[in-house]
Amino acid sequence: MASLDLRAAQHDVPDTIDAVEECYRRGWTDGLPVVPPTAAKVSAMLEAAGLAPNHVLGEVPVRRRAITAERLAANAVMAGCLPEHFPVVRAALDAFLEHDPNILHEVSAATNAPGWLIVVNGPVRRAIGLGCTDNLLSSANRANATIARAIRLVLMNVLESRPGILDRGCMGSLVKAGVCFGEDEERSAWPPLHVRRGFEAAASTVTVASVQDPEMLGNRYGQTAESLMDAVADAMATHGLAVHFTFTATEWFWIVGHWHAEMLARQGWTVPRMQQYVAERAWRTRADLKRLGAQRGAVEPGDETARVLAAPRPDDISIVKAGGDSGIYSTLFKVYIGMPTTTVEIRRRT
Repeated sequence: MASLDLRAAQHDVPDTIDAVEECYRRGWTDGLPVVPPTAAKVSAMLEAAGLAPNHVLGEVPVRRRAITAERLAANAVMAGCLPEHFPVVRAALDAFLEHDPNILHEVSAATNAPGWLIVVNGPVRRAIGLGCTDNLLSSANRANATIARAIRLVLMNVLESRPGILDRGCMGSLVKAGVCFGEDEERSAWPPLHVRRGFEAAASTVTVASVQDPEMLGNRYGQTAESLMDAVADAMATHGLAVHFTFTATEWFWIVGHWHAEMLARQGWTVPRMQQYVAERAWRTRADLKRLGAQRGAVEPGDETARVLAAPRPDDISIVKAGGDSGIYSTLFKVYIGMPTTTVEIRRRT
């Protein structure tokens, strides 16, 4: 491996356990142990992406901080990533920066404690062993868990977004550690997400959005696609953050489990038809939202019949086929209004 001119300060410690404890002492962890970011490991990350250590990936003006390749690589090492994971980590960061660099601060500073969702499409899923089926939202798969965690560590260690200081999450959130998984393209009857968003099937992409905690949909006994989609619409309309419905367009991710997807496809439902059906039925009256404290003001004439849509447009519902076949479930994520759904292609080695 070629020697790289790393710029970060280096610290000598006697052994690996001491190095882990040193990371804790310096506040570099998210509460869990991290992999000590040795010069060799950081260099291997940079080599995998063909990046120079001082290459600036982006700047976050509100924090007056630059995210260099070396800083991103060091945090990916600490998160537990392998070098082959690093291009996916970089692409996820690119998605945030493409939308708005300052969103990296907003996502962690928001009091409703959103996290981020990273959906991976294309050949890279298989190349790095990304989980697309069983337990894909759990931390059992190294690629899934560490790619998402790398972004969390960047927020903490580069942007100083630490709980109680710049991380202003009131109740906290399970998705603060990030969620990353691949679409189960091979067992889907529908075009994959990245193709529907304008990319070639052979491209490898990440689709990123800031999200709230997930809700499981347990429509186990419904015999029709309509029954399932009615359950999805109901979960959207009764979401605990319905206050966002009145701010701006709200987006959603419906992760369609294997047997739900099988039924929908068998009964002839396409993604556009599913989006249209659910969007039309996911609503609350303005009167309901006012009574629930999700909208200001007293109930006025007309509020009882005025509909407030959970998803103003059918395309605001992103549908992804993923998950195992051990049960009859799906999962719903509400997208936080700060970081809308953004897809970027994973760059080859530069």
